[in-house]
Amino acid sequence: MNVLPLETGIVYGPLRSRRLGLSLGVNLLPTGYKLCSFDCVYCHYGRTGVKSLHPPARDLPWTKEVLRAVEAGLRRHPDVDYLTFSGNGEPTLHPAFPHIAAAVHRLRDALAPGVRLALFSNATTVHLERVRQALALFDAPMLKLDAGDPGTLAAINRPAPEVSWRDIFEGLKAVPALIVQSVLIDGRVSNVRGEAFEAWVNALAELGPAQVQVYSTDYPVSDSGVERVLPYVLRRIAEDVEARTGLQIDTRWILP
Repeated sequence: MNVLPLETGIVYGPLRSRRLGLSLGVNLLPTGYKLCSFDCVYCHYGRTGVKSLHPPARDLPWTKEVLRAVEAGLRRHPDVDYLTFSGNGEPTLHPAFPHIAAAVHRLRDALAPGVRLALFSNATTVHLERVRQALALFDAPMLKLDAGDPGTLAAINRPAPEVSWRDIFEGLKAVPALIVQSVLIDGRVSNVRGEAFEAWVNALAELGPAQVQVYSTDYPVSDSGVERVLPYVLRRIAEDVEARTGLQIDTRWILP
C-alpha cells in the first residue's frame, strides 16, 4: 500500500485538519527521510528512516531558517487557525526545540496574535523538564498514548531502544491540562481488545487528562496487517471508556 510523501520544506500547507481547522505545518525534521523515536505500524509516512531518541543534528534546520520560514508563512497566510509543529517525525527531537518554540511564540505574537500554536508529539521526550516547560507555550499540545503497557508499545509503536514506556507515562503525569491522542488499531497487533485495551484504559484513568482524542488509520499505511477501527466501533469504545473513567473522549474520523 502506498504511503503519503514526506513534507519537502520547513513550513507546509495550509491544510484542513480534522482537529484544528486551517493549519500551517511546521517541520523541524529532515526533508529526505523520516526521523522519529517511533516506527509506528500505522504511520502514514511509512517506515522510520532514522529511529533514535538522540539523533544527529546535521540534517535538521537551524533556528534562523525556521523563523524565516514561519514568518514568510504567516505573512502569506495570516488567517490560519493554527501553526502546528508536526512534520516528518517527532518534532521535539530537535535539540533546539524549546528555543525554537519560544521564538515562534514571540513571532506569532508580533505578526498574527490570533493564530494558535499546536504540537503533535509522541511523548517520548515528555519526561525531560525542558520539553515540558516548552509545552506551556502551545495552545494545544497533543501527546500520544497508544499503549498502556510496554509490550503494546513495542508491538504498535516500535520505539527506539532508549525509549521507556515508564518515562512516557511519568512524563505525561507531570503535564497540566493534558491532551492525549490515541490511535486505535486492530488486526495483527491491536490495542482495542483484551489485555492491551484494559491496560490503555487503566493508564488513561490514572493520568486523568483534560481530553482524550481517539481516532484510527484514515490514511494509507505501509503495514498490511493493520486494520482500521470503524467509526461505530470508535463511538462504542468512547462510550465505554467515558463510563468507566469519567473522562472526556473525543472521537475523530474523516473517511467513511
